[in-house]
Parts: sequence; structure tokens; C-alpha cells
Amino acid sequence: MSVPHASMTPAVYIHIHSSEGATFHARTLDSEPERYTPVVRRRLELGRYVLAQDYARAMEGRELLRREVDAALAGCDALVLPTLPIPAPPIGAETMPIGGREEPVRALMLRLTQLFNVTGHPAISIPCGVTADGLPVGLQLVGHRSQTNDLLSTALVIERLL
Repeated sequence: MSVPHASMTPAVYIHIHSSEGATFHARTLDSEPERYTPVVRRRLELGRYVLAQDYARAMEGRELLRREVDAALAGCDALVLPTLPIPAPPIGAETMPIGGREEPVRALMLRLTQLFNVTGHPAISIPCGVTADGLPVGLQLVGHRSQTNDLLSTALVIERLL
């Protein structure tokens, strides 16, 4: 299955989630900023500067992505894909090699899950083995929106088979 505009997911995600996160945490950010780690606080504070036009454009992008994931799910119970495109990274690693180049670990950790965070499709990761180095590997299942219980039932069956 294909989600033609999946590559726009990070841009849609950052504009929606940073803006909404900043709004949700605004009072605590102002009154008790020390309650956040510096990295999280910085991310939330940056969300205060998302322009309304960028947020609106991201919401349009979200709707496009939702339609495309819905289309990919047409006629099937769930999408099946890896949870991560890499094995578990070493603790503290900032980059990992993939496709012959170094890429940020954070982006790699979100690459295959972020789309469904944006679209609202339920997703679950189930263990499906280990790498040659003994690191765990996850299998991600993605279901239809508003059908989380169906996805959990499917995941239970697949987990038993694995």
C-alpha cells in the first residue's frame, strides 16, 4: 500500500503538535518553566511562534494524509509495517547510519509512527523477534480510525502467531 504524501508528515506534525503543545502547556511554561527539561521546554516554547496560516495549512495536510491512510486501509483489517526503520539505538546516540548516511535518531524513531500520530489512526507495536545482535524488533499494526478495539483483536491474533 502507498500513502503518496507521507513525506509531508514531519512538516504537518511539527506545526500542529508544537502549536497545540504550547497552548496546552502555556500556563505551566510561564509559571513553572523549571518543571520541563531544557529540550522539551525549548520545543514547547517554539510552538508559540507557529503562524496561524502555517497551522491552517498543516490541518489541511492532516486531512489529506487521513484520506490517504483511509484509502490504504480500504479492504483490509490493518496495515503491517516495521515499528522502526532501525534496530534499537544505543542509549545517548544522536545519529544512526541508515542508507549509507547518518540520520538523527529522533527522526528515525518517528519515521514510521508519526504519520499515524498525525492522522489519528490507532497503531500498536508488538514484539516480533530480535536482530542478530539480540535487539528487539517491533511489528507495527495500524487500524481504521475509531476502531481501536478491532485493531487490538487483530494484534492479539498476530501476536499469538508470532
